Parts: sequence; structure tokens; C-alpha cells
Amino acid sequence: MPNCHKSWKVLAVLCGLAAAAIGISINTSGVFYSIVSEDLGILRGAFSFHMTIFSLVTAVSALFVPMLINTFPFKRFLSIAVLIAVLGTGLMAVSHQLWQFYFLGALRGFSTGMFSILTITLIINHWFIEKNGLATSVALGFSGIMGAVFSPVFSQLIVHIGWRGAYVAEAALILLLCLPAILYSFTIRPQDEGLKAYGGIQKSEEETVRETSRAIGIHLCGVLLFAIMIGFVSSMTQHLPGYAESIGLSVTLGAGLLSMGMLGNIISKLIIGALSDFLGPLKATLILLVITLIGTILLIQGYSSFLLLVAAFFFGSCYGLGSVSIALVTREIFGDKNYVKIFPIISFAGNVGAALAFSAIGYIYDFTSSYLSALFLLLILLIASTFSLVIAFYVSKKYK
Repeated sequence: MPNCHKSWKVLAVLCGLAAAAIGISINTSGVFYSIVSEDLGILRGAFSFHMTIFSLVTAVSALFVPMLINTFPFKRFLSIAVLIAVLGTGLMAVSHQLWQFYFLGALRGFSTGMFSILTITLIINHWFIEKNGLATSVALGFSGIMGAVFSPVFSQLIVHIGWRGAYVAEAALILLLCLPAILYSFTIRPQDEGLKAYGGIQKSEEETVRETSRAIGIHLCGVLLFAIMIGFVSSMTQHLPGYAESIGLSVTLGAGLLSMGMLGNIISKLIIGALSDFLGPLKATLILLVITLIGTILLIQGYSSFLLLVAAFFFGSCYGLGSVSIALVTREIFGDKNYVKIFPIISFAGNVGAALAFSAIGYIYDFTSSYLSALFLLLILLIASTFSLVIAFYVSKKYK
């Protein structure tokens, strides 16, 4: 196709946005929890609550993304959001009190929410009709790549230049990763440039009517519950360094667990995209749910360093569930036309689940001196989320 190269170039710059908004801003946050809380003399749960605020505000901001990107010039909108995210992250380096971290968590959450999963998947859905699952996997997979690569990097930076210097480095990296999307010329919709989406075929009027007439009651509730529970589960990954420390393992191994979780993040996102294009979103998601469940069980055993690394890798599949899977499932159940209306709500639910978990898991440790209760809770949530998703798909078929 004449414009297929443009589609892939757009995808490339979206990878940078995913890497910054998720990979750096969220997936490396766990390496700061222990050292900052100890340095400031506060509870780990109290400090990690700034990421709860981050996720809650991201969830709220996602509700406004469709309206904002259709109201303001996209590049201006993107540039302002990135600038605020960079400044907010940099100011973490000069913060001394909890309220400052909480305020910056809100500021960073709102700004990064403007160029995170919702914005990225909306653009991908416009630019890719064919290979949509693969394109979504590739873009969101870069968040895992950044987490895997830079978690140990930031751990070393904290050792050598302190956690404050590491936050400055994080801010600079966010800017660097977002610059290609700011500087490269593209629009949200290829039609605005006189182009067609990759593999673009106009849908028939019958297909459009079928999508807009679907009932969204029970199956919407099912997907919302799935998003909340998976969002909660995925937040445990950022506590893996603390989990390793709590069972007497080294800081290096703790960082290694986080890196393995991020590696599982990358692989799972690439797997679910390819599997979804081949088997469909439901079967692909069920496969990742089983893998995540196995990872959780292996984490609970907690005595073998090798098995813990394997467990962290398997557990990282929850990220594929929490980003790529939810986007593909939403598109499959509700259709392209309703995606822009439904996904912000589902994204909100997932972020609420993650927000609750960031501090809840930290407080579970604070009050029990163990992460085992949290891990058993995750087992229950994974099983419940599986039933929730299957019911949502089953009910939605009645309206197809």
C-alpha cells in the first residue's frame, strides 16, 4: 500500500510515548520505594501512595482525552502534556515532604495520561485496520523494554548519585523519548492527510449499524471488573524489589526480579498481539491469565532464587493483560465505533485497580511484615477476573 510506510513510522513514534508514559513513569517507580521512604523516614505504603494518586488522576484524565484531542491541535496538546510530565518528574528530585510527592503524583498522572495507553491505542486504531493487534503489541511492548532496561540503571544511579539525581535523569529520559512524536509530522487520523489506514477497508453500513446497536450492560460490567482486578494485580510487579528484600534476598536480586517482570511484560505484549490476530482476543487473554497465575504461585514459594526469577518473568504477563489485552478485548466486544466511547471508561477502571494496589500492597507489608497475604489475594483476583472476562464474551455474543 502506498502509505504503509507512514503507518509504521507513526507506530515508531508512538513506541516512544509508551516508553515514556508507562515504561519510565510507572514501570521503574518500584526501585525508588524503599530508598526514598527510608531516607525520609516514612512508611513505604505512605510513599508509594503518590503512585496511587498518579494512577487515579491518570484514570480521570483518560476520560477527557477523546474530547481534548478533538478540541485542540494534537501536536500542541501533546507538547504541553509532555512538558508538564517532564517538569513534574524533575521536581520530585527537590521534594522533601509527602504532600509534595502527592501533588507531583497528581500532576504527573494527569499529564502522562494525556499521551498514554488511550491516546496511543486510539491513534493505532485509526492508522491500522490490519495488523492492529501486532501494532498495539509493539507500541505498548516498549513500555516493558524501558522498564526492563532502566530499572537496574536507575538502581545504580540511586547508588552513585542518589535518588534525587535519579529523578532528574528520569525527567530527561521522558523528554528524549517523547521528542520523536512531537517533532514528526503526523495526524491522529490518516484521512486528515489524505491517506488510508494500513489495510484500510471501509466497513459496510450493516457492520456499522450492528456495532452501534450492541447492548453494553452486562458485558461492559464484566470487562470493567476484569480491568479493575488486572490493574490491581499488575501493581505487584513494582513491589518485587521490596518482596525480595523482605525474604532476605539481596537488593541486586530484587532489581533482577523487577527486570524479569519487565521482560515478561515485553514478551507477553508481543505474544498477545500475535495470538490475538491468530486466535482472537479471548483465547489469547486466557493464555496470559494462566501464565500469570503460574507466576504468582511460584512467587509464593519464595525460597529459590532461580524459581523467583522465573516467577517474576511469568508474572510480568499481567502487563500484557493490563494494556494490550484490555484494548483488544474492548475493540472486539464493542467495535471500532464504540471504542472511543467505551475504552476511556474501561481504562479508568483499570487505573483505579492499579491505584488501589500501589498503596494497598505497601500497607499490607507495613502491617504484616510480609507480602504473602497480598500474593494470595492476587491469586483470588486472577481466578475471578478469568470468570468475569469469559462471562463478558459469552453475553456479548448474543448481540452480534
